Amino acid sequence: LFGPTSGYYCTVEQQGRLALHLHGLIFNRKILSPQEIRDKILDPASSFQSQLISFLESVRIGEFLTGSHAYVKETVALQSKSNINYISPKRTLPTPPPPYCDYGITDCHKCSTFQHWFEEFKCTVDDLLLKSNVHDCFRGISPDGSVLNQDKFETSCLNNAHKKCKARFPREYFQQTSVDPDNGHIDLKKLEEWLNDISPGLTYLVRGNTDVTSILSGTAIKSAVIYIADYITKTGLKTHVVFDSIKTIFDK
Repeated sequence: LFGPTSGYYCTVEQQGRLALHLHGLIFNRKILSPQEIRDKILDPASSFQSQLISFLESVRIGEFLTGSHAYVKETVALQSKSNINYISPKRTLPTPPPPYCDYGITDCHKCSTFQHWFEEFKCTVDDLLLKSNVHDCFRGISPDGSVLNQDKFETSCLNNAHKKCKARFPREYFQQTSVDPDNGHIDLKKLEEWLNDISPGLTYLVRGNTDVTSILSGTAIKSAVIYIADYITKTGLKTHVVFDSIKTIFDK
């Protein structure tokens, strides 16, 4: 999905709600240092900038594949109501792709079969993103801030002293990828403010919520390593927390 790798590390975390999720780092092979990347990006005689952007946009997106959030929401709702055989992709397994054909021959059976699978792939990914990745700040609370459901509010991103989203939504919108000519900073294309960055292939395989980030700066690398290391060394839940979580589940 992300090219040849030289190493990786993943660790599973268990939340207070007993939900398991994975944190991981992937190191690409022959990776350049942040300074080397910056120098190559700012070199006007090099094609590195366009190649890097092309790679990043091929493995990470910040929008739906078939249209806007409103379009995907309407399409999925229509599909789930009109198709009696509709099953949520969260409850199905991924379908392997058919053999790829790049001959481009008119009426080629292999080409049409692969194209049909790819269209289904895009629709499935969008369905999964709609169900798993669209952020909602108002879980358990109304727009005016009053609490409607205490259990949901306990895990709400706005349940903090500052009353600001802990997940940093809405995210900044970028119509297209741009590079700062002074420092080489890259702002990748992002068309959905309430959707985190994902890799379509990973979403299709995992069938649930994912979050993919490219780490290009030294500061971001240090922050990510510390963040992952914190989960690696995290102690297990205390017994009273486990029993309290179980009680909450049975109360529901």
